[in-house]
Amino acid sequence: MSENDKTVPLIPPAPQMPAAPSAPAPASGRMPMSEEMDRAKWTMPAAVPIMIAIALVGIGVLVTGYVNRSKPSATGKVTKVMSVAQGDTLMVAIHMRFDNVTDSRLWIKSIQAELETADGKKYEDSAAPAVDIDRYLNGLPALAEGRIDPLKEEMKIMPGSSQAGMIIVAFPVKQADFDGRKSLHVRMGFYDHPGMIIQ
Repeated sequence: MSENDKTVPLIPPAPQMPAAPSAPAPASGRMPMSEEMDRAKWTMPAAVPIMIAIALVGIGVLVTGYVNRSKPSATGKVTKVMSVAQGDTLMVAIHMRFDNVTDSRLWIKSIQAELETADGKKYEDSAAPAVDIDRYLNGLPALAEGRIDPLKEEMKIMPGSSQAGMIIVAFPVKQADFDGRKSLHVRMGFYDHPGMIIQ
């Protein structure tokens, strides 16, 4: 027998496997993975619930902001302004009245006045110490008209009460610039309460 006549032994075919039984129907409450990944409606949440959730969060933020908003500690107004030139400086006496609208006492931390002239320039000055008020009023009698007690730092105003007082400040402006002013206001700072602006 020649080499060409050699036959390769035949490999018998693999035995046929029995057909797999069909998958049982899913139990109620369970969904097969193939169905869950089949369509987008199963993986993307609906827009309406998302919009409702965003609206509820927005309402919550607004309510929290409203409840925690800064409440005024006092209300008040400037009742009288007098000025007199002293060299290159204008001395100004400001009378004011304000009411403590909180449930606790107000403790004055600082008192400052701000002047804005017609040309938009702003000048600030802190109130003169209360111990110097008598000296200013004796030296400048034009400021003593309708004299009232001075407001001073560290003064305490009881809840629900009113306080009237005066301060004296100095600005480096001429009388004509002061008379033509755009604004004049007093900024009062309090310990443990928001400050206020009196105009």
